[in-house]
Amino acid sequence: MGIVFRQSVKTSIVTFTGAGLGALIVLVSPMLMEKTEYGLISNITYLAATIQLFVMVGTHLLVAVYTQRYGHEDELRKALLTLSILVTVVSSILFSIVFMLLKTPIVNMYNTADQALISEYYHYIPFVVLFMAFATILDHYMSANFKVAQSAFAREIILRLANLSLLGLIYAGYIGFSQYIVGNVFMYIIPLVLLVIFASRVKGFGLTGNLKIFTRAEYKDMLHFSWYHLLMGSTLALLGYIDTLMIAPLESNGLGAAAIYAIAVVITSFMFMPYRAMASASVPTLNQAYIDKDMSKVRDLFARAGVNIFIAGICMFVIIAVNLDNLVAILPAGYEPVKYIVLILMLGKLADMATGLNNELISISRYYKFNFRVSALLLAVVVGLDLYFIPKYGIYGAAWVATGTLTIFNIVKMLFLYNKMKLKPFTSKTWLIPIAGAVALCAGYFWPYLINPYIDAAVRASVVLITYVVALLLLKPSEDLNNYLAAVKKDKKLF
Repeated sequence: MGIVFRQSVKTSIVTFTGAGLGALIVLVSPMLMEKTEYGLISNITYLAATIQLFVMVGTHLLVAVYTQRYGHEDELRKALLTLSILVTVVSSILFSIVFMLLKTPIVNMYNTADQALISEYYHYIPFVVLFMAFATILDHYMSANFKVAQSAFAREIILRLANLSLLGLIYAGYIGFSQYIVGNVFMYIIPLVLLVIFASRVKGFGLTGNLKIFTRAEYKDMLHFSWYHLLMGSTLALLGYIDTLMIAPLESNGLGAAAIYAIAVVITSFMFMPYRAMASASVPTLNQAYIDKDMSKVRDLFARAGVNIFIAGICMFVIIAVNLDNLVAILPAGYEPVKYIVLILMLGKLADMATGLNNELISISRYYKFNFRVSALLLAVVVGLDLYFIPKYGIYGAAWVATGTLTIFNIVKMLFLYNKMKLKPFTSKTWLIPIAGAVALCAGYFWPYLINPYIDAAVRASVVLITYVVALLLLKPSEDLNNYLAAVKKDKKLF
């Protein structure tokens, strides 16, 4: 677990640097765009992020899981990556044709006032889908080869620097919103190129024209795996994005309401970043232990990863919560509901993080079909609830539906894993983590306001972080954290 923990720290540092850049984007974008324009950008991004899962047909997860079955010199590795890319290219072309043929009915789903804007930039969406899909495949390939931090650097930092550069050009008056949209679409090429460079340095990386190297039985097995993971991945993604996607067509304020909700979603996503970093670092080791049928190691990794993820989740929840008034003070007028939407959404994310790597473990186990079945059922419930609650309660209705269903979803998966494999994401000391979080919350909440929102946010976050770390050191809920901090103190370096 020590290697996994250090990989998590490296990736988390990269991820949090990207989070800082993302925070700048969130703060600057509403100042340079109209609500409807920002709502359009968010809608394109979330729609493309969802559709890319369909065009990859589950092959990105095939790369993530099956790559470790083959040695670095085995041509099956190259064949696997080649197959994934070819499938994505073909399905992307088919999607683009259908998507353009359905332009009129899709555009007509939105508010009349928003239809002209959506129609003008509709044709850019297939490009974003393709670029995202290729990057996702390479990202999973890098993760399978324990190169998580490099992948996170391209995805979290380089992409956001490109976005900030475009916003800087808008601010300087060199480009307008139309040019920004084009730049925002094609900026996804930059991290994609970097991922290709990083992946090319991995031993055994490459493509091959010999796809007959797989037997018919192997193709059948991969097709079965990819199909179920396509269904599972798409339903899980829709569970995460469906509220955002349904707001623009169903809310009376259309893209304007979508802009407010999108900012809340982005702020909430900062809380989830440590989870992604830790999951990326932990899953390859967890997968290898499962392949080796070393269930004692699986249980140990699962429990310890769950504790560490919960520690990070509580920390991010508190830091964001005590700074929401500062966020509202910085944003333009009209974005005040962001504060309450973020609080509601973070409750759901906290429930997700508290239950650890349940989704990831089910995905690599022989019970992977369960994820699809329960998520498909839940997705149907979410859509039904959103159809009722969004028109009636607007973005607040969407937020409560998202948090409620996410909480139920994770409780069900946690109980399933315990029933089937006697796995639980808790230890006897997990209850100490919320206590440390409560102490940090009090320290941050009652800290006196300082000068302006920017300085106050930095100081308040520092107070929370220092208080939280001290409380964790005293309470000692995580063995990995204690060992890591002891090693830092001894070696005078982070990793």
